[in-house]
Amino acid sequence: MEEKSLKSSILSLISEEYNPSNVISTQISSPKYMSRSEICDVLQRIAPLEKDTVIIINDHDRSTPTATIIHYLRELQKIPFPVTFFVATGTHSPTPLTAAQKLSDWKEGDKLVVHNCDNYNQHTFVGITSRKTEVWVENLVVTAKNILTINSVEPHYFAGFTGGIKSIIPGLAARKTVEQNHRWAMKQESQILVTEGNPLFEDLWEAGNLCRDLSQIQTIQMINHGEQIKYLAVGSLKSAFNYAKLAALEFFGFSMTEKVDHIISFVAPPLDRTLYQAQKSMENVKKVLKDGGTFLLIAVCDDGIGNSNFFQRFLSYDSPQSLIKKLSFKQYKFGDHKAFYWGKLADRAQIYYMGDLSDEQIQTAFMKKISLDYLTNLLEKWNKKKETLLVDVAGGFTSCYVKKD
Repeated sequence: MEEKSLKSSILSLISEEYNPSNVISTQISSPKYMSRSEICDVLQRIAPLEKDTVIIINDHDRSTPTATIIHYLRELQKIPFPVTFFVATGTHSPTPLTAAQKLSDWKEGDKLVVHNCDNYNQHTFVGITSRKTEVWVENLVVTAKNILTINSVEPHYFAGFTGGIKSIIPGLAARKTVEQNHRWAMKQESQILVTEGNPLFEDLWEAGNLCRDLSQIQTIQMINHGEQIKYLAVGSLKSAFNYAKLAALEFFGFSMTEKVDHIISFVAPPLDRTLYQAQKSMENVKKVLKDGGTFLLIAVCDDGIGNSNFFQRFLSYDSPQSLIKKLSFKQYKFGDHKAFYWGKLADRAQIYYMGDLSDEQIQTAFMKKISLDYLTNLLEKWNKKKETLLVDVAGGFTSCYVKKD
């Protein structure tokens, strides 16, 4: 069954089988997205880019409508010369072809560079942060006279929010730098929607400031839902990010009065392509799931597991409890934080899966693959017990939290 058809079938099941008073939905809705003229009015504030400007863009694992923004900047004559587009992949590894899909307004003379976190010949060492992160970054970040970053801002389960400095660190950083920074995700203070006092977030910005004067970098920070843009902030990197962060909390954040018994999460594109990215939907809403509850992850995962570092940890342990016990901040290896978070959820909840991954893969990740008939029986049982159900329609983007008095 195709993903769209599966989603429709499940939503129909819920409406038929479940008492509406016990269902909460995180459906993203907006009375008004920005019009073309409104977007252009904001982009007019960008200073015209000079020759040889480097424009840092997201890779294909992000939903940022990069091509739309570039098209408008061309129309407004903000990009009068050929530029270098630098794809900030972090530790991801898209090919030039998938990177080029982000750009539909290509001009003669433009260049496309795809970051490779393992090519240290293209990186410059700029210093060490107070938390002992050795900062290696792409040479162009240090040498480019003019830089513009284009990014989207959403809740992030250990960095607080995406966007901002993430175009540079980890976007254009060496693997060693990303690994040393991401070990801080093992700390309890590194939480979704939290920036102040978040050690990983603070380390990212400190690392960025070692690369160059961030106030000299122009940026476009946006809140979007697919190709639709809800909010735009332009200006210096920190200032524009702070404005967009507040808008992201309002748009993607859902406050609740109490926890729920069960969660069904439809992972939204492009995060649904791999299990590595799909985990974000689990992390974004797990705080509102009761202990002993159920989490159903629905993600096609047509590109498979994705970055397999975290998945390899599962192969070494026969239970979530043994995994949690062995992984630690002091002995951190890249991917440990994702495996650790996964194990913590699997230890206190039953995790089900619907998608294209095999039964063997799913069992390795402490989950159980189920059918539509199996889910029908679950819904009937939960409804009879009058248990609450959260339907996360835009999994991986929306974030739920219990509001404190």
